[in-house]
Amino acid sequence: MRHDADRRETDAAGEGDEPDFRRLIESIPHLVWEANPRGDWIWASRQWTVFTGQNSGRSHGYGWLDAVHPEDREHTLQAWQAASRRGHLAIEHRLCRQPGEGAESESYLWFSTQAVPRRGGDGRPTSWFGTSTDIHALYLMREAQARLLHELQRQGRNNLAVIRGIVRRIADTGQTAEDIVAHVDDRLAAMARIQAEVSREPLAGVALEVLIRDELSAHALPEPCELAGPPVRLPVEVAEKLGLALHELVVSAVLDGHERIGATWTVTPDHLTLVWHERARPGAPRTSGETLRGEMLERMLAYDLRATTVVTETGRERRVIIVLPLPA
Repeated sequence: MRHDADRRETDAAGEGDEPDFRRLIESIPHLVWEANPRGDWIWASRQWTVFTGQNSGRSHGYGWLDAVHPEDREHTLQAWQAASRRGHLAIEHRLCRQPGEGAESESYLWFSTQAVPRRGGDGRPTSWFGTSTDIHALYLMREAQARLLHELQRQGRNNLAVIRGIVRRIADTGQTAEDIVAHVDDRLAAMARIQAEVSREPLAGVALEVLIRDELSAHALPEPCELAGPPVRLPVEVAEKLGLALHELVVSAVLDGHERIGATWTVTPDHLTLVWHERARPGAPRTSGETLRGEMLERMLAYDLRATTVVTETGRERRVIIVLPLPA
């Protein structure tokens, strides 16, 4: 008889503690809920209501599914169907934020939803308790990492293709092995400089001004007499090719004894127009542009970047205008 009395007192205490227990739950930074073994919700915490705008009546049963992104509902239901067999629920899906709750942010955020059953004396689930935890920032970080990995792989493949092309084109010139090694080494050094800038912020692109200054500095040339244009960051695939083209321009200027190098540029949503100009120093031999790497420029600009290039020689001055389409 005493045992029965004790059990009744314990049950009564448990019933009286239930509201306090739920108030405690509503103080944690998660969306908390309870469902029956079929997945029908029978209770949702205040956090769920605040985030989704669903009151307890709307979330009960399968009403909570309305807050799940339409594209995620099917695999959410499949996860519930497998939960009883696996003994737990674990899924990542997007939940709808009610209007006005962080209105300037996205309407759907990524959540990790997990639940475990409370079992009866026969071992069968009598109810499920679950939480939905905001992992949106983590999900975006994982996406950024995946894009970064993809970009690094693309760069590796692209660099190998460029190196092979450079070696083949130089080998076809019939130069000595020593000259070929020098040419290849020179261009590999240029690629290394470009990749150093690319690797700083692979997803943000490379500043055009930085590409120009790096090449001039690598050849110990003085500060440009003019360097002007709006700030522009080039996509990686554009910066890699344009950087090598700039390298050819600088090398040609050095070999031809040109100085007073300058560059200006303008940008529209669709195109970059770069004007490169240089002047021969006094005493330098007059040239007609033979040493300008025409074939290399044509390959890098016309073929790879679909750019148009116009080279003009006036007296002791050389002017190169590059009109480069920009990716949308």
